[in-house]
Amino acid sequence: MPVLISILLLLAVSCMDRFVIPSDIQSQNTGSFGAGDTTFLQLKPVWGSDYGLNSPAEISIAQDGRIFVADAGIHSILVFDQDGDSPPGFELLSNLTDTYGNTITPIDVDIDKKMNVYFIDGSQRIFVWNQYWNEVGIHKISVSGTFIHTQTGVDTVAAAGTDIWLSLLNDNDWGIVDGNMTDDQALIDSLIQPHIFYDGRDEMNAYLDTYYQSDSSQFTGLTAPADDENMIFVTDNYGGQNNQYRIIQVDFKRSLILELKSGDLVWAYTGQFGATVKGYGTGAGTVNEPLSLDVDYQGNLYYTQAGNYFPVHMIFPNLAGDFAIYTSGFQPEADDVMNPELYSTPVDVAVDNSRNIYIADQTNSDITVFNSYGDFFKKAGYDSVDDSLSILNEPVAVTVDQRGVVYVCDKGDGAIYRFKLSNTLDEDITPED
Repeated sequence: MPVLISILLLLAVSCMDRFVIPSDIQSQNTGSFGAGDTTFLQLKPVWGSDYGLNSPAEISIAQDGRIFVADAGIHSILVFDQDGDSPPGFELLSNLTDTYGNTITPIDVDIDKKMNVYFIDGSQRIFVWNQYWNEVGIHKISVSGTFIHTQTGVDTVAAAGTDIWLSLLNDNDWGIVDGNMTDDQALIDSLIQPHIFYDGRDEMNAYLDTYYQSDSSQFTGLTAPADDENMIFVTDNYGGQNNQYRIIQVDFKRSLILELKSGDLVWAYTGQFGATVKGYGTGAGTVNEPLSLDVDYQGNLYYTQAGNYFPVHMIFPNLAGDFAIYTSGFQPEADDVMNPELYSTPVDVAVDNSRNIYIADQTNSDITVFNSYGDFFKKAGYDSVDDSLSILNEPVAVTVDQRGVVYVCDKGDGAIYRFKLSNTLDEDITPED
């Protein structure tokens, strides 16, 4: 069928723009912490094996309020509503395998505004599954197209998947004026199923990633910006002789045109190496054996690491030039969040809508909470105000929803614990008796 460039410009936008957040999903700005805040109370019930959990490794919350859990024990991404129910439509995220039939063990998961669910398995690969495509269905996929140069009027034909196709599709000097589509079910199924979004072994990524061994990357953390930025970030903990510890920006590149069963035309994207935004070092704002990663609404990156000398960092982008330069947002001795004595094994970091910071400490069995300025606020994960008895066993991941509910993945108990500040409880949130 003809694919007019004007239609593409109108319709080939992020499919999440058509998704309406359900009205029954509660949201409440958590705000800044104040003197009146008391303690984090545990909410009931604990989500454990009765909820299908086995070994929850990471947790993330989508913009519609749903909770996504990477469970390494059952090789699945589990999805919950805020009340703990499992909604239908996410069955393809269970018993994950790659295109060769090998089992995928997810260790981190995040969701962007386009309703893409990204997850990693500790290798050089990033996987993706699009919720919207699965809800609506894919009708046809582009197989070739005629491109025309916007200034010279020269045209050329390219087949989908070739280097020239990808080059023209992502070049603003070229527009697609006609295209051929297929309804081949095998091709459609390959996009409906979870599939590879980025692979460090890809020839182009290895070429662009000049100074590192892209094919040896070991991704330990993943985060997707909350808005329409066409990029995601991962932490690389490969190390090696050249200390390949870093944070990578992966850019979106148009790869296919999809006609959905709704009649909409949308882009399918593939991930391409964008930049090493921060590399190895031992000072503030450098990377050394990274463990986890999160991003706030301003694009600031937060990460935890096992290497010397500071276990928790925040870096912010300077966008004044042609590309972003990231600088440390916190300083040792000036900001509590960088004090290494506050942690034993800080394995995960989360940032809420007010940029308050939550650190999951696997050894201390608690969550350390800071305000947006990096000042220590209090601990979560205890059953009393004096922090004497930890409820948690082996916390490995933390996230916070729009209501201020703190979710903690406990690997030792195979469960998810939930907490909320006692002065912000409402009638729909019940504390543990």
